[in-house]
Amino acid sequence: MKSLRRRLLIWLLPATLLTGLLASAATYWGALSELNEVLNDQLKGITQHVVVEPDGHLALRGMQGANEDRLSGEQSHAVLLQVWRGTLPVFSTDRDSSLPPPQAVGFSDIEVNGQLWHTYVERDGELLIRIAQAQRAHWEAVAEIAAALFWPVLSLVPVLALFVWFGIGYGLRPLRQVAAKLKRRGVDNMQEIDTTAMPAEVKPLVDAINDLLSRLDHAFTAQRQFIADAAHELRTPIMGLGLQAELLQKAPGPREREAITGQIRTGTARLAHLAEQLLTLAKLGPESPAPVFVDVNLGALARAVVGDRIRHAEANEIDLGLIAADVVTTRGNADGLRILLNNLVDNAIRYAGAHARVDVIVGRENGCAVLEVRDTGPGIPEEDRTRVWERFYRGEAHNASGSGLGLSIVRRIAEQHHARISLGSGEDNRGLAVTLRFPHD
Repeated sequence: MKSLRRRLLIWLLPATLLTGLLASAATYWGALSELNEVLNDQLKGITQHVVVEPDGHLALRGMQGANEDRLSGEQSHAVLLQVWRGTLPVFSTDRDSSLPPPQAVGFSDIEVNGQLWHTYVERDGELLIRIAQAQRAHWEAVAEIAAALFWPVLSLVPVLALFVWFGIGYGLRPLRQVAAKLKRRGVDNMQEIDTTAMPAEVKPLVDAINDLLSRLDHAFTAQRQFIADAAHELRTPIMGLGLQAELLQKAPGPREREAITGQIRTGTARLAHLAEQLLTLAKLGPESPAPVFVDVNLGALARAVVGDRIRHAEANEIDLGLIAADVVTTRGNADGLRILLNNLVDNAIRYAGAHARVDVIVGRENGCAVLEVRDTGPGIPEEDRTRVWERFYRGEAHNASGSGLGLSIVRRIAEQHHARISLGSGEDNRGLAVTLRFPHD
């Protein structure tokens, strides 16, 4: 399992170490010029300790034993002291030194046997006092200072790692608390998690979880309502079929048995239609995959649907017709639009009544593809037009049998296609007109 704490530690420690090194380097380079000045001042200060006594001998004030130490100037904490009278050496802390006689007072760099020396010369009467230090020794002193800057940073890494490890753990505590709360919850608890005291970094995640819980609650509520409504709607035809089966056994003659058999066929057809509508509505749920859209010829689709329904319309004494432009296309899912149009035509045939006319109209209006199903039946009262979209609602102004799911299916498919759907009156304010306006291509 990947650890967020370990990942943050792996990123933070090198970054912190690199920052420390860069800070040390910046401090080093910033102090280098100051260090050079300090070392130069040290060279100048040493010359002040050289005293020429009246008898001509040299004395080193405050530097007893310097002559015996044979300071060569090649160590980081040592310098070479020489006294010259003209070109003749008078005194040197390193008798083996091969530095040439000084040429002028002040600071200068001279190279002897491939080694660079940094020197300072001061005149005292006829004597020239020179303090020298090898450049290599000079850089060793600088390196010691750099090491003194680096090791404290390096030694802090374990301490820093410990603090970062526990600091990250403390920072992730709200996530563990959220996980613990969710683990203790019941399966039916969809209440939102309180975000009042949540850190700003954790709040977006908790808000997303709350949004998911809200959507799950909505989906579960809709599913429970759908199952309850479906069970209620299925109970009546199933009980009717059971009752008709019992009556069939008790029928006194062939005529009664034939009548009961016809009722059983009708009930079976209604039950099959209801089951088919329920399955269709379940497939069109919000959690179902998005349909694949292609260019659909609405005219050809309408002709196919009218051809499939023409015999059903004739059996119900309905005049079913088609009014379509040459070519009207839109982006959509052909199967979904076929189900939509089948339901609209089926509803019109069921509820328009005998001798009514049902027209399927395909055209364009203001650049939008328009699909309309219009009938000359009793229509739907104004007060019921907002409720007919509800599942299993059939109204009370008709005697036709149906599942009450047709318009719910139509609305869901229209939403998938971002089409505007409206209910209006048919021709001469008679009947019902269901109109769909698809978006611009």
